[in-house]
Order: sequence, then C-alpha cells, then structure tokens
Amino acid sequence: MKYVKRIIAATAAATMLLSGCGTQPVQDTGDEQVTLKWMFLGPGEQQDSQKVWDKFNEELAKYLPNTKVEFECVTSSDYAEKWKLASASNEDLDIVWHGWMIPYTSEVKKGSYLELDDLIDEYAPDLKKEIPDAIMDKQRVDGKLYSIPCMQQMVSYVSSLDFPIDIYEKYKDKINIEELADFFSSKETMDKEAWDKIEEYIKMIKDGGDLKKGVYGFADHVEKGYEWISSPYKIKASGDDYTPINLYRTPEYKTFVQVYADWFNKGYIRKDILTAENVGTEDYEVKGGPNYIVGQGYMPTQSEIDSKKAAGSTAYVKIPFENKHYIPYAASASNTAISINSKHPERAMQLIGLMNTEKGKDLYNLLVFGIEGEHYTKVNDKEIQPIGYTSQPTSESPYGQYRFAMGNTFNGYEIYMQDKSPIYDNDFIKSVNDKAEDSKLRGFTLDTDPIKMELAQVTAVIGEYKKSLNSGAAADPMGLYEEFQQKLIAAGDDKIVEEIQRQIDEWRANKGNETTQSEGE
Repeated sequence: MKYVKRIIAATAAATMLLSGCGTQPVQDTGDEQVTLKWMFLGPGEQQDSQKVWDKFNEELAKYLPNTKVEFECVTSSDYAEKWKLASASNEDLDIVWHGWMIPYTSEVKKGSYLELDDLIDEYAPDLKKEIPDAIMDKQRVDGKLYSIPCMQQMVSYVSSLDFPIDIYEKYKDKINIEELADFFSSKETMDKEAWDKIEEYIKMIKDGGDLKKGVYGFADHVEKGYEWISSPYKIKASGDDYTPINLYRTPEYKTFVQVYADWFNKGYIRKDILTAENVGTEDYEVKGGPNYIVGQGYMPTQSEIDSKKAAGSTAYVKIPFENKHYIPYAASASNTAISINSKHPERAMQLIGLMNTEKGKDLYNLLVFGIEGEHYTKVNDKEIQPIGYTSQPTSESPYGQYRFAMGNTFNGYEIYMQDKSPIYDNDFIKSVNDKAEDSKLRGFTLDTDPIKMELAQVTAVIGEYKKSLNSGAAADPMGLYEEFQQKLIAAGDDKIVEEIQRQIDEWRANKGNETTQSEGE
C-alpha cells in the first residue's frame, strides 16, 4: 500500500501560535480534522492517563492544528498478542510501537508497516538531523526504512568482571582495575588465558575465606568478540571474516564448558546451582555481568552503595572486557512505526517527527512524565522527581510512561538521583553512541523464512542442553557437550549456517556493485 500525498496550503507554513511557554512552530496540516490512533508499550492505564492525554491533545494543537490522538497503552505481557490480533483484523491504527518481543524483519515482510523514507523527506526531515544514519539504518529491511528507533543507549553491551564493593575494598591492593581492563580488552575472544586470569582472583578470594556463594554469570562472556546475526548465530564483530557460526559450536564455548566444569569441581560454583531457586538474583563474590561503560571500569556511587545495602543487596565494581563499542546491525529494541492500515500516514509522520526531535521535547515530556506539580516536581532544567515512582512507572503510579517507548529519550528529562552514575546521564549516553563503531553488517537483512523450521529445532536442542552445560555441574560435561554438538547438527545447524552465509555473500556482492556504480557516476 502506498500513502497518498496531500496538497497542503503553503500559506500556513509561516504561521506561529503563541502559548504561555513561548512560541511554538506550527506545521502544515490543512483543514482536515484528524484523529490518530497510537498503540504503545507501557505500564497500562493509570489513574490520570486520560487527564494527561487530554492535556497532550490540547498542547498538540499548538504544533499540529486539527490533530488529536487516541492512545492505547498495552503492557509488555499483552503487547505481542494484542498486536497480533490488531494486525490480523486490520485494525485502524496509525502509530504503533515495535520492539524486542516481535521479530522485526518478519513483521516488515508481512507488510505490517509502511515504508517511511518518502514520508520523512516530506513531513519530518529533522529526524535525519537528530538520529545518526548508523542508528537509523538498523531499521532498514532490504534498504528501506520501516520504523524510527527510539533514541537511547544504542551500543553493544560488553562483558565485565564484577566484585561486590565490600570484596573490592578488602582486596583492592591486589585488584588493579586498569591493568585488568587492558588485559581483557587485548583479547579478541575469551581464550583459556582469559579464563585463567579470572580464576586468579577467584582463588585469591577463596583462599582469603570470602568465597561464600561463589562464582556466577560468566556464560555470556563467550560472546566476547562476536556480534549476533540471529540467536544463536554470530559473526566476528571486527575483521574481514564474514563466516557465521552457532555460538554453541564455537571453540570459545567448548573452552567455557571445560573451564566451568573445572571450577565446579574446585568448589568455585555452588553445588545446588541446578536446583536452587532464584540463583540469578542473588549476590556473588565473583560475578560476570553486562556493562556498557568501556575503558577503565565502573565504580558505584555512594548513593548506589547505600541504596543497594538498604535493600539487602550489594553494589558491584565492574571491570569491562572491551575498550570500544559498536552499533549492532540488528533492529533496535524499541521503535515507532506507522501501521499499513493508517488512514493518516502524513499526519502520523509529523507527530512521530515531533516526538523524536528537539522541536517536540515539551510534548515528549508531557506524554512521558505527565503534568508538572501533579505527576512530577522539577529539580532543575534537566532533572525531575516523579511522584508515585522512583525509576520506572507501574499501573499503580498516578501517571508515567516508559521513556524508551515514546520517542527520543535524549530530548526528555532525566530522573534526579543523588551523585548520579554516568550511565543515567543523557549526555554521557549520547557520547557513548557517538563514539561507537559501525557494525560491519550495517545494512544487512537476514530473511529467516527459508530456515524457519531448522531454527525452531536448533532452539529446542539448545533449551535441552544449555542449562546443564552452562552450570558446570553436569556429571560428564564433555560427553554431554559432544552429544549436544551432534544434536545441533541433526537439527539442521549446517543448513542454517549455509543459508546465512549465502545471504551475507549476496548482500556483500550487491553492496560492492552499488559502490562501483556510485564511483562511476
């Protein structure tokens, strides 16, 4: 379906409406009264939802005359099913949220979303100034744009070696954060030497009599040096090697299984790891964690230490395993799209443009945080204190939406925290995004339809073996590992790798041809 471009009176282009907050730029909307329907992810309807939404429509008239919005806030537990039903019934929706729970490429190829390139050029050109190409390109399928990423932290996470603050304070004369960070970042992937380095510190803490709960959370460190293509398939994040591989068939995973089995036998890993409840939520003396601060480590702030302690937990000192980030090629976890069933795609694009650019920051803050004095208090021009929640709103909050689901978070307020960590600072996060390298797969789109059955079979096999192998507690770990490998092959792993390789090779060839043609023009 193609949208119909409308002829808009040029005389309205220079109009400015005044409000108590100053002068707002008014966009051309013509004389037609339009009601947009917007379905988004959030905590569900709250006490003051309609009150804020009415206020939003009142303020929206200062930007987009003759435009109102009907909102539908859907919880994360219901969103995938709600969207499935809405899509199947061709429900009249205009703006929709798309995120991690719905496969992006498959949804685009089903024809669920409108192509946006021409709409942006005509109705929201400022988006291109505020969202970098490398991030916008994450939402392209076969070279065409189908959604707008909600700007937030967009870089790859990095693995880290984490010590509880009390453990770090006791052993800090023997823990050189800078040297450790340099050592781990020098490693392309997790080889045996990297695991041995971690073990030095595990043994030190054990010999000191402080290894109580033990070691936890290092299975994901196998991913170091790789970028996801489609779980569990990866490619080396840097270099000229474009060969896809199943993470569980990499040499690094085999090494991990051997190391973890050894650590379990040495008493580093709790004996009840396979049977205890909530093992992932407990505190450990040596822990593997995700982090997106690279460089020389992360020290928790005093307020973080105090709040964790008050909650019966602990803050961690984090030592990163990388000294750089990259922007993953895969679609962002939170995006805004225009439904193929939209009756007003032009107006929808104008509103999306406002919610994702500096021009509409007041609208964004109103929709996310509500009305000043009723739903938040202003601490300063940059920070606020929400009323009824501290970090993330719930259905019980008077009002509040998820910042990451509504638009560009960098144009919104930050939630005030005493001695706030940089990971909650918009300027810091923007700088991390800006310094990140592009994925070498930027612009690639994997079509999983030819291998849909095999992917399901491989996923089932992984579910059968992963828990035991990742725990270190298997009775015969290497025997189980070899059995796992054969089951993956029987499930169709080789066919999947062959198909992914074919698509990557074809994409690279076409990319090379486009470059050659461009140079020849």
